Amino acid sequence: MPIADNLRRKPALWLGIAGIAFLFALLRWNNLDAPLTRDEGEYAYAAQLLTSGGLPYESSFLQKPPLVAYGYAVAQVLAPNVFWSPRVLAAVFAALATILLGYVAHRDFGPGVALPAMALATPMILLPGIEQFIANTEMFLLLPLMATVAVYARSRGDGGWAAWATAGVLAGVTLCFKYTAFPLLAVLFVAWSIDAWRSGKSLGGRWLAALLGGAATAALVLAPFLLRDGGRRLWECTVVFNRFYAASSEFGAAEVLERLREFARAWWILFLLPLGLLIERRPRMGFWVALFLVGWITTAGSYYGHYYVPIMPFWALLSALAVRDLAAWAAVKLAQPEAWTRRALTAVVLGLVCLPDARWVIRTKEQFATDMLGGWGSFLESPQVAARVAQVTSPRDRVYVAGSEPQVLSYAHRFSPTRFVTAYPLMIPTPLAAGYQAEAIRDLQREAPAAIVLVRTPSTWLNEPASPPDFIDFLRKLLAEDYDVVGGYLSGHWQEPMDRQDVSRCTMVLFKRKSP
Repeated sequence: MPIADNLRRKPALWLGIAGIAFLFALLRWNNLDAPLTRDEGEYAYAAQLLTSGGLPYESSFLQKPPLVAYGYAVAQVLAPNVFWSPRVLAAVFAALATILLGYVAHRDFGPGVALPAMALATPMILLPGIEQFIANTEMFLLLPLMATVAVYARSRGDGGWAAWATAGVLAGVTLCFKYTAFPLLAVLFVAWSIDAWRSGKSLGGRWLAALLGGAATAALVLAPFLLRDGGRRLWECTVVFNRFYAASSEFGAAEVLERLREFARAWWILFLLPLGLLIERRPRMGFWVALFLVGWITTAGSYYGHYYVPIMPFWALLSALAVRDLAAWAAVKLAQPEAWTRRALTAVVLGLVCLPDARWVIRTKEQFATDMLGGWGSFLESPQVAARVAQVTSPRDRVYVAGSEPQVLSYAHRFSPTRFVTAYPLMIPTPLAAGYQAEAIRDLQREAPAAIVLVRTPSTWLNEPASPPDFIDFLRKLLAEDYDVVGGYLSGHWQEPMDRQDVSRCTMVLFKRKSP
């Protein structure tokens, strides 16, 4: 059989692929079904709206373009009672993106780079300590981004309008996951244009094909929102608000430097490996260095780890290329076969990269969830709070989560009376905050929720001295006059019944509207 023959001829190749697959599974075995984070809750709730005939932006304040909500909706349809199904789908996307990275690495640099690049990318896209085990936007974005790079790598020399149109479609998909991927795509299309120009190809038709492909994709993805209100709410949530959000205290040079310091402490070997790239100058290396450097721009100056995920494939490939060059140099000095030297050096580098993950992969599922998410409080408590919400309300009742924990709504399969399912737009000091607070107050007055979940962890509000006080004042009065305490999390345990004076000591409290 051809496969068996290939296995006999290249056992090292197949062992390498099997090792990468094993590592991929090892890094995820104990965290796929960990409780949802608030970002995942935001996307899951948006998907819940979609599958129920509603629309994000209009009915939930979603800060990302809609494809992440579409992805979550697909996962919910395929596995409707499995809250962690989006993580499985995100893992599939990451696996396919890793395979494409190997394809591009082999095509650009020949043998000896693909498997090391794939092996290094496997832990790197999760960041040190498996920090990014969640199904965030960037994990989905990796696949269309790497697919765009693969089309370019395959067709850069003689690609016609069809290749450019395909790349345009894939670029459109990438941007509909996250707009900040634009600088990476711009580098790719500029490099491709230079390659085509040097080959004497006309550029006008190719540019037009790419633009039409991207525009058609965007029109298809955004059609529901364009038809509803001309895209007004979409633009407001994903562009207008995010412009102010990016200028807030959550972003800046200090945050990037702190993240860099964390990378350097955990992955110091990856900061030394680039020295190996000085051994031999390679024609395609400049393109990958450009992608790597521009990738840092896409972080928008954030500390949050998921902003750094799109950088990792390019960092992994450059590191793999450095490993190959260092191994070739060492093989000559040591008079050893280059292939064995490369495998040994790859194993050492991969081991050092995985070292921060070792203590996490040996934890049980319960230990992983507790240690990784316990500091946030509300993430571990949300499933039980949601179960109690489902018991004291009917499917037609509206439930308001006072805070930024929309995963409660997703777990309970309930809908909010206001689109502000996270508190950040209300509390981050922006020119929009006062208007948003007034809108949220009107929503709660117009359709009083049957139950309110009050979240009292600091990270759920991001309340700053400059935050408008109106909504908090309104919420206190509303809860005091119109709602009874059902129960709450006190010292890490659910307590019910509960006296109102204990509310201030709780992390999450469930209130039910008083009977008329």
